[in-house]
Amino acid sequence: MGIGALNCIRCGHTHHAHDIHTDSSDSLLKVGKCLVPGCECGQYVDKIETIDEDLL
Repeated sequence: MGIGALNCIRCGHTHHAHDIHTDSSDSLLKVGKCLVPGCECGQYVDKIETIDEDLL
């Protein structure tokens, strides 16, 4: 199963719009700053979804 379009919770742009060539990223996907012109987001922030205990 591949990774779909995941959006940064900080700027809302997809992970594809962020720099994937960084080793200093805290992201699980290892992507850094947003490359969309005018966006000042310096770090991709993963979306953390709450798991409903009823689904477990």
